[in-house]
Amino acid sequence: MSSQHFLHRVETGFLVLLVACLLVLTCGQILMRNLFSITFLGTESLVRHLVLWIGLAGALVAARLDKHIRIDAAVRLLPARMRAIILSCADLFAAALCAYLAYIAGRFVLDERAFGTVAFFAVPAWIAQLCFPLAFGLMGLRFLLQGGRRIRAPADHP
Repeated sequence: MSSQHFLHRVETGFLVLLVACLLVLTCGQILMRNLFSITFLGTESLVRHLVLWIGLAGALVAARLDKHIRIDAAVRLLPARMRAIILSCADLFAAALCAYLAYIAGRFVLDERAFGTVAFFAVPAWIAQLCFPLAFGLMGLRFLLQGGRRIRAPADHP
């Protein structure tokens, strides 16, 4: 198994684990509230943070599969080499934008760490918000690698 295939499996497994946790928590909370009139403090905040993690992990998978949102109707009509150049430039722009967002998110997480807020169950908010710089950084790296691949092998990317 190649390291790339292993990382894809870890990424997908992590996403499945997050969705499973979200389902268990929300269904469990609904059952506990309706059957026993019991609610656990902090569960709603945990669910909100899980939704953030799932959304960003899903965006990372979409970037891996090249299924993210892109307006490319006119690009499809171009010859393969020109299409590869334009899509590569778009990938490099997306990589730069994601790198900038990762930097901003990193500063946000450091500010949250300094402020010392708690997200849920005594977990500091900055730990729960690490999804932002991690996801944007990994997406930036992925776009950078995809942009390089498109330039080298334009026939491989429709």
